[in-house]
Amino acid sequence: MTALFGKTKRMITIAFIATMGACSDDSNQPQPATEYVSAEAYLKEIGFTGSVLIRKGNIDVVRSGFGMADKVNNIQNDPSLIYRIGSVTKSFTAAGIVHLKRDQLIENFDQPLSDFSPDFPLGDQITIRHLMTHHSGIPDYVGSVETFAEENNYYFSSEEILDIITENIEENGLDFSPGEFFSYSNSNYLILGLLIEELTDISYQEYLGQKIYTPLNLLNTGRGPDTIDGVERAKGYKESLEVDTYPMPIAFSAGEIESTVADLEKWGDAMMTDYFTPEEKETVLAIPTGQDGVNAPGAGWFTLNMGDQIIYHHGGDINGFTSLLVLIPDSKGMIILLSNEQNKGEERNQILEAIMQNEFKISN
Repeated sequence: MTALFGKTKRMITIAFIATMGACSDDSNQPQPATEYVSAEAYLKEIGFTGSVLIRKGNIDVVRSGFGMADKVNNIQNDPSLIYRIGSVTKSFTAAGIVHLKRDQLIENFDQPLSDFSPDFPLGDQITIRHLMTHHSGIPDYVGSVETFAEENNYYFSSEEILDIITENIEENGLDFSPGEFFSYSNSNYLILGLLIEELTDISYQEYLGQKIYTPLNLLNTGRGPDTIDGVERAKGYKESLEVDTYPMPIAFSAGEIESTVADLEKWGDAMMTDYFTPEEKETVLAIPTGQDGVNAPGAGWFTLNMGDQIIYHHGGDINGFTSLLVLIPDSKGMIILLSNEQNKGEERNQILEAIMQNEFKISN
């Protein structure tokens, strides 16, 4: 797992020292001009583009597409279409790790990485749980690797990215001692995906297929293609321009999955019922902080107090797309936003707040 791959690795490792996470400048998001009338009217007014499910219990508030899925061919967004979901992938990866324990391929979530890769730098200090909850101190790789790949037309494998991560730790250490702080890092989930492959002797996606997709009948969920094609997929856009090919091995188990509203609804319902045992839920779904608006990191999910309600959620940002999956257990509610526009994180937050206030009646 720590073999070198020459000059290219050295160059990108140097760039990694000054790594920057993917960021979005969406401070000028449109604000509604009138009072909230309905969820559908609100989404149209702010110009949301993508597909949405807002559900309270078994009743749909909205299940609809908004705007264009393919501007060239004049195809409207529709909930039946497939979208890249970015970091919502992490909820599936975390479940894959739970299945490793069920399959007795790991003993517990507090095992150190050194149990599986003796050469991993500081692996005796970093546990599986640290990776699952972003407490490892391992720097994020995405910004630097994406930039290097684009500028040098280099196609990285996930294993090469792991080598970049490990050499950076060897040369520069961790950002903090494992367990000391929370710091969101895609590196954690890339390592978890490779751990799944190492311990199962099958691919990450094959394992998720066996353990999650097939049992839950998720028919349109899996690794997204590097180049979006086919009428079943929404095209991705950035500033109204269709995005180019994105090398999915960069995202891998931190963000490579594509899905539909219907499949994510099944996944959300599984989370809110008995997919995890009570003991497993203690790892996956964090205890709420009790402070309004303050996230508690679980494994592939964040727990958030919004007024008098507790929600579990994760968002995703990837080339051409912005996503959000929200579970509202008290009302068996769900919010799914699959936007085929990039850098819409502020809009995503705005929508969540508006929907929770007006449809789920949060109160302080």
